[in-house]
Amino acid sequence: EGIDLAIRHTAARNAPPGSHRLFGEVLAPVASPSLGLKPLRTASALSRLTLLEFEDSRTPWLNWSTWLESVGWGGATAAHYLRFNQYDMVIQAALAGQGVALGRQDLVRPLIDAGRLVWLAPPQQSRTTTHAYWLVQAEENPREDVQVVAEWIRGAAGAD
Repeated sequence: EGIDLAIRHTAARNAPPGSHRLFGEVLAPVASPSLGLKPLRTASALSRLTLLEFEDSRTPWLNWSTWLESVGWGGATAAHYLRFNQYDMVIQAALAGQGVALGRQDLVRPLIDAGRLVWLAPPQQSRTTTHAYWLVQAEENPREDVQVVAEWIRGAAGAD
């Protein structure tokens, strides 16, 4: 009530009717360059690594098992797992050189660009998660000022 626009992170099946998909989310393994790790090319490479796991039953698409399945490495295991209940803690642990995290491409890009993290496998658009960011409008035919803002958001997100 009283909200004209909202941006919601959800699966397509849960996006309200009339919502506009803004962009999806791509995951890829990242680590501190101080670890000197080589790119991940095989599932067996995981057997020597510590994986930093975001453990939240509400976000299974951010778990290693889901990502491993998506690249055909289901059933692969790591040497160790460190589990966290906050995603920012996962990334802080990666920055500290404690292991390999699944980086949310758009969120870790500044850390990659600054050389604080490195990709261990290239992010691939074909491996987007099941969830995306959606622009939700309260009314089908909103006021003109709301429509202008909605068009600007869609344009900024590359959704137009």
